[in-house]
Amino acid sequence: MIKRYSIILLVFLLISCKSNEEKAFFDFDSVEYYSLNKNKEKEIIENNRTGIKDSILNNILYSEFPDKLDNDVFYKTINFNGFSKFQLSQKDIEYLKNDVFLEKFSLKVFELNKACAPEYRDILVFKKNNEISGIAKICLSCGQFYLVSSKKEIKTENFGKEDDYKSLEKLFNTYKKDKN
Repeated sequence: MIKRYSIILLVFLLISCKSNEEKAFFDFDSVEYYSLNKNKEKEIIENNRTGIKDSILNNILYSEFPDKLDNDVFYKTINFNGFSKFQLSQKDIEYLKNDVFLEKFSLKVFELNKACAPEYRDILVFKKNNEISGIAKICLSCGQFYLVSSKKEIKTENFGKEDDYKSLEKLFNTYKKDKN
């Protein structure tokens, strides 16, 4: 009998903690999605193989760059150098705000292949009142991410559950499909 009540109490505590703990990683009312074009990706691979490297583009794709939200070089590069830009719908913005980019309580974090080197081909730029409030670079292949936020105290440890990546991939593919 005591075991049953203990389990019910534990479940109740977990649910109440979850609702109190969920905070958005970013304050935003619009989101721009940038996707690396296939032709540009092939060009980068070929150039890297032959030793010709675009250091800015390589930093965007392979490293934790930018480290600040106000990096003009980053924005100029993603806007003019082989990325397609999409404005997310209000429905998709609400989905990201309420279901994906939250500090979440999780008993189990899904681990993809963290041993691979990330290739950040998918980038989200979050804006609030037309001012950039965050950047999320996502590698769907190995499940790694890089976030820069105007919020100083965000905890991203529980981001990246299997469902997060699957839903992001599905969302990204709908925008890419509309382009073709």
